[in-house]
Amino acid sequence: MLKRHLVLVALVALAVISALFVACDNNKAEEGQAIFGVSDINSNEPVVVAGGAGSTVDMTFRWRPFFDPDKTIVEAAPHGDYTIESYRVTWAAVTQGATVPSPRDEAVHIFLPVYNLVTAGVIVLTPAESASVTAGSVLNVTIEFTAREMGTTRDAKFSTTFSVTFN
Repeated sequence: MLKRHLVLVALVALAVISALFVACDNNKAEEGQAIFGVSDINSNEPVVVAGGAGSTVDMTFRWRPFFDPDKTIVEAAPHGDYTIESYRVTWAAVTQGATVPSPRDEAVHIFLPVYNLVTAGVIVLTPAESASVTAGSVLNVTIEFTAREMGTTRDAKFSTTFSVTFN
């Protein structure tokens, strides 16, 4: 009887240990993931667009590995840098009855080294989109960026939202 209980306890312990090893396994798909940030949009000034004019807005981008909150890693595994390859611009009306431009996709190449701040211009509004919006309208714009880790096929997505006033 004691042997049966001992065998049962040993099997349960083996199952628990096996589950811990599976749960703590270094999942290669998680390596190189990052936390992105967009700051200093339009030099922290409101974005105001004249009717019929396009708008390119400067934004400051940064990223760090998600597993390095103390900034001890200089290069992230396996390659260490990201490139923003595209972004999608979508609009939502704040002013009731405002005309909302259609979503638009843009291809871009913005190189983001780990921990470095990079400022780049983003085409928020084309002249045709601006001409379609009534003066005095306020719209929220959401820009979703897609970045790729250098040397891999892994993508990362992040976004920012801010308001645009049309004159």
